[in-house]
Amino acid sequence: MNPWTDPMVATHTPMTMVVASLLLSFVLGQLIAWLYSITHRGMTWSRNMVHSIVMLSMIVTGVMLVVGDSIARAFGLVGALAIIRFRTVVRDARDTTFIFLALAVGIAVGAHQPVIAVVATLIVGTVAVVLHYTQFGSRYVDAGVLRVRSTGGISSLEQIIGEWCTFYKLLKERPVQGEEIEYSFEVRLYNPQEREAFEAAFKAIGATQVALHIEEKAEEW
Repeated sequence: MNPWTDPMVATHTPMTMVVASLLLSFVLGQLIAWLYSITHRGMTWSRNMVHSIVMLSMIVTGVMLVVGDSIARAFGLVGALAIIRFRTVVRDARDTTFIFLALAVGIAVGAHQPVIAVVATLIVGTVAVVLHYTQFGSRYVDAGVLRVRSTGGISSLEQIIGEWCTFYKLLKERPVQGEEIEYSFEVRLYNPQEREAFEAAFKAIGATQVALHIEEKAEEW
């Protein structure tokens, strides 16, 4: 008995459909990887991640073609894959979303639902681009924390802060030594590029120490 010709065990997927499905997964995986590349920010860039997205969609498509409508194959593959342990830590939650997108595309193509795969890639990809270029979820780029040590009281400090900042809030004050007090403010500058002049204004009225920490971009590394 030839297992490749026996209708009970032979695959019902023509070779042309197998090749077409894998090529479609490759194209969509390339598109997902490209979208990941142009929208990625921060310090977690990995070329291997880009390659993995492309190959993952193709591998999942292959797995779905093998499973087909057979429950026995599905359980067999689950048991086989359970032996494999993936220890790679995904440091960025956003990377995980692209991995899931590649998985979903591979499943859809392997289940002979190419329209769902293409539409999902285009819509989710468009959302990723829009969120990236609109900087949705970003915090103020001109916000920061100001720490000033002075013996002249808080009123003179607030006068300077009011001239340079659109918003400020006293966070904490504590005695340091003698009559010197350290004040901590949350501030939002009109122009973050003038931070040196802003710090110099405090030193001009006798502040002994000035430290300004501004979030240039609120990115998680």
